[in-house]
This record gives sequence, structure tokens and C-alpha cells, in this order.
Amino acid sequence: MNKKTYRIASLFSDCGGLDLGFSGGFEFMGRKFDRLDTQTVFANDFDKDAAVCYNSNPLLTKDGHECLLQDIRTVDVKDIPEYDILLAGFPCQPFSNAGNRKGVNDHNGRGTLFEECERILKGQIAKGYHPKAFVYENVRGIMSSKMPNGETVPNEIRRRMEALGYNVSARLICASNYGVPQNRYRYLIVGVEEEFGYFDFDKMDGLVRALNLPSVEMGNYIPLMIGSILQGIKDLPDNEVWAYSQTTQNMIENIGPCAHGAEAIKWFENCASLSQLPPIAFEGKSWKDVPPEKLSDRFLKIYNDPKKYHAPKFFRRFAYGEINGTITASAQPENCGITHPVENRRYSVREIARIQSFPDDYSFSSIPLQSRYKVIGNAVPPVLAWVIAKTLIDTLNR
Repeated sequence: MNKKTYRIASLFSDCGGLDLGFSGGFEFMGRKFDRLDTQTVFANDFDKDAAVCYNSNPLLTKDGHECLLQDIRTVDVKDIPEYDILLAGFPCQPFSNAGNRKGVNDHNGRGTLFEECERILKGQIAKGYHPKAFVYENVRGIMSSKMPNGETVPNEIRRRMEALGYNVSARLICASNYGVPQNRYRYLIVGVEEEFGYFDFDKMDGLVRALNLPSVEMGNYIPLMIGSILQGIKDLPDNEVWAYSQTTQNMIENIGPCAHGAEAIKWFENCASLSQLPPIAFEGKSWKDVPPEKLSDRFLKIYNDPKKYHAPKFFRRFAYGEINGTITASAQPENCGITHPVENRRYSVREIARIQSFPDDYSFSSIPLQSRYKVIGNAVPPVLAWVIAKTLIDTLNR
């Protein structure tokens, strides 16, 4: 097939991480991610802050579209332009380990929103045009979530998509294997029209090798460490910090900064080998570093019986020599590593944007401070999305 421009329809677009990756044409940590042969013709989200943030970024709206603020369940398929690739990071909370894991039984109907993807694909097919591919992204909790009939949600999605004429591939991946400075696990389901064969996840790995992107799997991951990612960040705009409650602030101060101290950031300025870093660079902290006499009754109970509670690492504080864990939409330190390694505060907006691989010129300032943390935590890392997009386009072009 000759090279062409692929039209993108994006559902549950949030602040645009997945869409930005499929567009390309941005920089992250000094590396350029080329503009791809795509054009976004439709984007949608029902969250006002997400849509406002999306629409305030020229990197996304350069195609001449804006994110439609509307519940996808009320969007008529006739109002969606003809498209070639459907993107959908449908809400993950019903399947998330950090949520209540209600799955398809979520009372807000979020657990069945993948059925809206099916409806919109069917609508396009009914109009006489069969989209060439789709990409669905979700948390790994979806892998064990089940339909009322006992079938797993991924198997149900596969069955329905195969009935529409797609070859379906799926894999659990970690973003830090694809140039993203975050150990963020996500489940991808990718379908392509039968004439194109199957989407090959191994070719994503091949692309990482060919471009020499930093990757834990490939072993060249120093650029993904927190000490590398936070270089030069204090001079950037949108560096505001959402303050902790006093109770949480007390816990953070009792945990204390990572032992390597603030000066350790200099170790990463020109670091070329792990052997250049002392062991202390890799030593993070958590609530377990608080003296027992300073623990609340709740944490003291866990401290006294760690086997019963599986020794959870609440209030995780990653060191400069570590790769950050998943940034969540709630941005609460009990659930994710959102605390700065050496300063007794949350990461700033710009710091978590870096950890999610957003370019420094991507703006979040159009929405309230707490909402910035939410939309960044909900987003698909743009660098990961770009690797997916480039691999998919190569699949469709062969």
C-alpha cells in the first residue's frame, strides 16, 4: 500500500497524551519525535478540564480540530467524520487496582464504555467505510475483569472486534521499555484489518532499538532515572505544586528525604554508566522509614504484622537513581510515588508531566491546579503513544 495520511478518531481523549503521540512533531528531553502521517479529525472527552487543556495546546489542535466536550454515549455516529484509526483509552478506574475493581458492574456505566468503541466502529462500517485499525489502552487490572457471563473483558473485546473483521493482538507492556521515565504498566489491544495481518508488538521493541530510545529492557535507562528527568526543571513554567494536607505533610517529613541528598542531582548531569553512581543513589524510602513511635495506630498495626498486610510500600519516595512508579490521577502519596526525592512536597505539575513524557512546551495552566494532576495522571505517555503509532503506521503501509 502506498504511503498515505491516516485520519484519527479519538475517544476518551483526556488531555491528549495518546493523540499527541499519534500526531508526533514534538520534543522530549532533547529528542525529536517526528511528525507522523496522521490527521486527527475527531476527539472527545466528557471531562471539562481535560477538554479545556486539550484545546489550549497547539501541538494537538494544529490539525484544525478541537476536543468535543460531550459524553460519548450521547454522540451520534453520524457526527463523527470518516476515519482510519480509532483510539480509545476508555476509563480505567473500574479495572484499576487503585480503584474499587467493579469492572463491568461499575454503577456509573464506565466499565462497559468499551462497547461505545464497538458502536462507533459499527457506525462507520454502516456508513460504507471500514476503519483500518484501532488501539485500546487500559490498566492491567482489565486482564482479570470479567463480563457477567464469566468471560474476561479482553476476550470479550477480542471476540467482538474479530466479528467486525479485525485481527486482534494484545500485550501487557511497561512504558519504561519505550522511552518513558515511568514504570507504568498498561494493557494494549490493537486490531488491524485482516488484509494487514497482525500488529506485532515485537516491532515496537525493534523500533526502540533502531532509534536507541532509553529502555529498561535494553539496558540504556539512565536517562529515565529521576535524577536525569528533573534536570533543569526549576526554570520551566507551570512548575506549581499542590500542597499536601497537614497530616500528610507530617508523614512526609517523618519519612525524610532520600539519604543521597539534594546535591546528588549533579551525579546525573553527564552520567554514562551505572558504575558511576554510588549505591545510595538507588535507595528510596517509604512509610517503613518512619520510627514506630511516630506511626499512627493504622500504620503501627501494619508495622507489627507485615506478613498479614503483605508489607505494602505506602508513601513511596523514589530516589534519584530509580525510575518513578505509576503517576495516578489522584496524585495521593499513599497510592503512588508522587513525593519529591529530597524536598518534602509533591512533585510539581511540570515534574509529573516530565515523568509522563509530555514535552516541556505542553501547557496545563488553563485548568485548576488539582485538575492538572488529574489529567496528567490519566494520560497515556506521549512517547509511548508515538512508538505505538509509528509501529502501527508501518504495519498499515507495508
